[in-house]
Amino acid sequence: MKRCPASHQARRKTIFLAVILIVCSYFSLVGPAAGAPITASISTSPSDHLPKTASEYEEEGKALMALHDWDGLITLAGDGLSIYPDEAELMCLEAYALRKTGHFQEAVDLLNVAIPLDPRPARFANRGYAFLAMGKTDDALADAEQAIQLNSSYSPGEGLKAETLLAMGDYPGAHAAADAALALEPGNAHYWHVKGKVLAGMGDCSGAIESLRRSLSITSEYDMPWPGLPNASVDLAKVQSDCMIPQESTAPTQAALPFFLVTAALLVAAAVKRR
Repeated sequence: MKRCPASHQARRKTIFLAVILIVCSYFSLVGPAAGAPITASISTSPSDHLPKTASEYEEEGKALMALHDWDGLITLAGDGLSIYPDEAELMCLEAYALRKTGHFQEAVDLLNVAIPLDPRPARFANRGYAFLAMGKTDDALADAEQAIQLNSSYSPGEGLKAETLLAMGDYPGAHAAADAALALEPGNAHYWHVKGKVLAGMGDCSGAIESLRRSLSITSEYDMPWPGLPNASVDLAKVQSDCMIPQESTAPTQAALPFFLVTAALLVAAAVKRR
């Protein structure tokens, strides 16, 4: 067997070492081979820190609205608007909560921005109730009419119109609007409450009491359009008090007259006997 010269062996060792170095360099750049243990690490990818979408803020806002968490809703909507400053729905959610907490002008200011971005019936009704709470009945009525014009089946538009006309002293118009709201949503306690107040203003005691009792039969408590408004129970008690006929002493009837005479005669006879 021929042996390789020493120079050939040295060359082979050099090539072998070069191959080893190339392989080690490759794995140091590429990483561990498949199946090798991988050390876990926390990702710092920007996708892990993405903010919530506008729709996610809106869904959370509606959940807070259902819980009547007005302060929480104001905070959430404000956070969302800091990221999505032109999101009309977030503006309207915050405006709704502001109205419920008595911040009427702030609600109107937000809705004045939101409505041109996305005019919907609910936006006008929301602003209309804030106007009504401030006593701006002309503005409230204009918003009610705009909501109805955009959607004739939108019952809150008719409900707002009924309350606004009631505040303006237009009882026939308020009565017609309340009936229109109830035709669209007969199970709404608020509309029966409004109708009861309208009928009370018209002097229809029995109709007012019936409507207010109907409201209370649907729910004894519901969220009023703004704070400080009396509920249906308070208004019912007031109507019953206002419509009550004062009890007056009346002359005895013919049926009671004989008994009255007998009693008087007995008293006179007793007095004479004592003498």
